[in-house]
Amino acid sequence: MKNRNLIYLALAAALALGIFTAKQFLTSPTVEAASTMTATPKNDFTLTQNNQAVHLKDFRGKLVLLYFGYASCPDVCPTSLALLSSALKELTPEETAQIQPIFISVDPERDNGTKLMEYARYFFPSFIGITGTEQEIQRAAMQYGAFYSKVNSNSAMGYTVDHSSNSYLIDKEGQLLSTFKHDVTKAEIIAGIRAALKN
Repeated sequence: MKNRNLIYLALAAALALGIFTAKQFLTSPTVEAASTMTATPKNDFTLTQNNQAVHLKDFRGKLVLLYFGYASCPDVCPTSLALLSSALKELTPEETAQIQPIFISVDPERDNGTKLMEYARYFFPSFIGITGTEQEIQRAAMQYGAFYSKVNSNSAMGYTVDHSSNSYLIDKEGQLLSTFKHDVTKAEIIAGIRAALKN
């Protein structure tokens, strides 16, 4: 009986110690700091252009037309961006004034600010090119279900980046409104933008 009581006491002490340790961990500064770091609103992100921070919330009041890719992309990006550009050119100046097209580079290693802006504006004058750290880009991509993956290559480029090729239409409050698949037509993009502008 005495041995059994000792076992019960030992178990009770271990349980109490476990509860105390868990409370200490949950209230520790490290856990609080980690929670703060991941507290970015789902309808915002922070990236950079020429080392200057760019936030999605900077464009509140405008529709945002968003695309993830990279400037060295040999085919998918030029095709997709040319389609978006073609749709934007069909809109009136009053309509395009209410739209901010954004190209997010998933290749920050090669896409510096000047090169990125030149590339984006080649397709449409108001396009901007932004990028960021790996963590920043991943966080932005995850908000829209976009994905990308670096792939080693034997070509002169050294590597390529596989990536999804959807475009995203974000409303004036920063909420995702529509996802345009890779096979979307210009007419569908124009119709989606004009419907959003009426809201």
